[in-house]
Amino acid sequence: MGHKIRSTGLMLLAASLTAWAAFEYNDYLSALCTRESGCSPGIKNGSGYIGLYQMGEAALIDAGYYNKDGTPNTNDWKGSWTGKNGINSLGDFYASAQKQTQAIYDYNVKQWGYIKADGSDKYVGQTINGVLITESGLLAGAHLVGHGGLHKFLASKGQVVPTDGNKVAITNYIGKFSGYNIAPITGHNTAEGVGNIPNNTGDTGADDAYLGQVKDSGSPGVLPTGKPVPPSEAFKSGSGVAYGDVKLLTQSIIATALLLLAAYVALGQFKLWGGGAISIFIMQNNIIKVTLMVLLLLIFTVT
Repeated sequence: MGHKIRSTGLMLLAASLTAWAAFEYNDYLSALCTRESGCSPGIKNGSGYIGLYQMGEAALIDAGYYNKDGTPNTNDWKGSWTGKNGINSLGDFYASAQKQTQAIYDYNVKQWGYIKADGSDKYVGQTINGVLITESGLLAGAHLVGHGGLHKFLASKGQVVPTDGNKVAITNYIGKFSGYNIAPITGHNTAEGVGNIPNNTGDTGADDAYLGQVKDSGSPGVLPTGKPVPPSEAFKSGSGVAYGDVKLLTQSIIATALLLLAAYVALGQFKLWGGGAISIFIMQNNIIKVTLMVLLLLIFTVT
């Protein structure tokens, strides 16, 4: 019975950790879009990077949304779209924060595959050039300069420091986006913390340059407002429910499951005692143990 209780408790704990990981990945996206665009879905900067996460042609080709053309490293957007997720034009992309978030997810999954393939993930936990390497930092570094630039930085032990077109160093992103639990991308939970969320965009000179944004005016049907859209609002717009409501529902489900577990164990122990299989002392001891375990898990769930 004790082994069964422990196994069930561990399963519930794992489920709760997975639920929290999804929210922490959303925190990473919130920080990224704040840094990249001020969370404005209708933005295009001076180098042609577009949307909440300032994605270029190469990124959207990798993610499966844009067809490779003769100039994949130049964001002229003169090629064609694949139609994935209902995006058939630049206007379609600008019009949906939800679809942009799906696109960055697809791109992140692709990037993490590259990171694992070239062994860059083995540097997690090391400090290179004064920067602690974490999974989310690796993903952000690859977002800035590509997985190739990331690998050069890591393989050189920080002697090579790639920068993007606005001279933002990879160390800036690896440090700024350190410590998020990005389990939906990596496939496993980490205990890196809640990340370093920047207070605003433009907090350094490099940020100001990076946000040299202009609205696209050459695509019929594009209706970018230029106004920042908080990720929580984008989530609500896409799903029809508030972000906080989803988190509260998840907590309620886990808490209910834990309370049912405690009741189930208490009833089982009472039946064993009533049938003479165990003493009242053992019954009380087992019920106290499971109650304490459930209380600890409940505290973890609601905080």
